[in-house]
Amino acid sequence: MAQENANHRTASADYDAVVEQMATLRQDMMELARNVQTAAGTRSQALAKDVTNGMSDAVSYLGRKGHDADVRIEGAVAANPYMALGLAVGMGILLGAMTRR
Repeated sequence: MAQENANHRTASADYDAVVEQMATLRQDMMELARNVQTAAGTRSQALAKDVTNGMSDAVSYLGRKGHDADVRIEGAVAANPYMALGLAVGMGILLGAMTRR
């Protein structure tokens, strides 16, 4: 009987120790989840800022290149007005033929 009581106390103590370790593990996991969430939020904000800056740079670059192309086209049309007119008529006929089908 004394042996059973000792085994029961040992099992009870082991169970209590496991429950306590599980509670500690639960707290550690919650802390880890909060840290991961904070890190992910910070990374996503930095990534969003980088993407926004990249898009802004791309829009600026395309605006400059579009303006440069516009200036070159205007110069080419002013230098060769009949050729430009002929190209425009040819493209119109080509597009018209393609859309008929």
